[in-house]
Amino acid sequence: MNLHYLTTSRTNPQFYTFRQNFVKGQNLELDDIKWEEIQNLGWLDFWHGEGHQLLEKKWHTLYPTFQEEIDVATSEERANWQELWEEHSTTVSGQFWHIFSCAFENYQLRFIHSLESDNDDERIEDVGQTFENLELENIETEIEEENNHPTDDFTSDVDVDEEHQLKLMGLPTAFGTQRQQKARQETLQDIDSETSSIIMPNENKFLHRTRKDKWLKAKELKKKIRDISNIPQFMQDENPLKKYWFKRFSLFSRFDQGIRLDRESWFSVTPERIAKQTANRLACDLIVDAFCGCGGNAIQFALTCQRVIAIDIDAQKLAMAKHNAKIYNVDHKIEFIHADFLQFAKSTLLKPNMVFLSPPWGGPEYLKHANFDIELNLLPVGATELMNCARQLSSNVGFFLPRNANMKQVIALTGAAGQQCEVEHNFLDTRMVAITAYYGKDLIKGDRNDDDNEEDKVGS
Repeated sequence: MNLHYLTTSRTNPQFYTFRQNFVKGQNLELDDIKWEEIQNLGWLDFWHGEGHQLLEKKWHTLYPTFQEEIDVATSEERANWQELWEEHSTTVSGQFWHIFSCAFENYQLRFIHSLESDNDDERIEDVGQTFENLELENIETEIEEENNHPTDDFTSDVDVDEEHQLKLMGLPTAFGTQRQQKARQETLQDIDSETSSIIMPNENKFLHRTRKDKWLKAKELKKKIRDISNIPQFMQDENPLKKYWFKRFSLFSRFDQGIRLDRESWFSVTPERIAKQTANRLACDLIVDAFCGCGGNAIQFALTCQRVIAIDIDAQKLAMAKHNAKIYNVDHKIEFIHADFLQFAKSTLLKPNMVFLSPPWGGPEYLKHANFDIELNLLPVGATELMNCARQLSSNVGFFLPRNANMKQVIALTGAAGQQCEVEHNFLDTRMVAITAYYGKDLIKGDRNDDDNEEDKVGS
């Protein structure tokens, strides 16, 4: 079963989340799930949160002189601008809706598969992984060709990015005005031909634009060469791990300001946009981050909570987390504790409002499981024991789990029959990254509406 793979940006992908409430003990019938409501809610969350900003950004890219012109525009000109804005809004929202819809279809496929398949050999083919590997191979091939056949800035015609992926899918390669690459190439050929002895002003403009495009592409390739040279040695030795380097700014937006990560942290840190979503959901006075690692979640918690207790058994990771927190200017709000969370939970008198669990998944190997058993494969102990420890501190718990986690086990963590949990499926563009499960009355959104939505809740 193939999944969609579309991306808006490797460094800054769009974030979508789809959520459902579940009641332990109730039979879950797929026909009873209100897919349309889930999709509409996910779209509204995304568009209300980011839609206007995206529209503005693309608008000012298309019309850089708009602000100057609108200040002196006549009533008729203002009306024309308004009409143009409405067309722009419709076009851009439609483009994002297309990618969002693909993400939602992937969500449906993964969710149904996680419930119906108890066989760890039944796997969904993830074409996204194939494209990521293909992209890495293309970048390395281009760099090798550049080294073997150096060219000047105006003759390099290399452009490897997400555009290549969209071309393979037969989809538009850019948002907004489409590039007329073929026309530009023909114009350049005409200009270079012997018969074109006279260059008219418009032709000169095309020539300038074409040369500028080639210069920008060559500049981009040189940047990729520098990026390759900065890749940590262990990634160079293990080719599949290179993808994490190219996603570094989605892990930390301030990565180039000195973020520190060890090998394990590269593939275990929560991407920043997901960490922000979790921090908004768990906003409170005092929160415990039970497995803080290099600090991806703790940093975002410090932006929404009054105080953060960040725990990790690895002193080196704690040191990196503290350093990274300083880069975000939130280190003064975080208390870093070198401890084993399991022992800490049994001995402390601390009573936080929330506890966040993000235990190790066992490295990239977790993806080899079609249905990840969270009782057998989480580290250092199974999910039930981790939840029991967390509930000694607070009844409100957030649990960050692999995208292929066994959903029946996730729902079972709710506790007694009749209790609820809420599960968010987190997507960066069309790629599902992980799930976040919320337990406790103060966290589950459905509980805030009392019993009005009782009929809408499904469970297992």
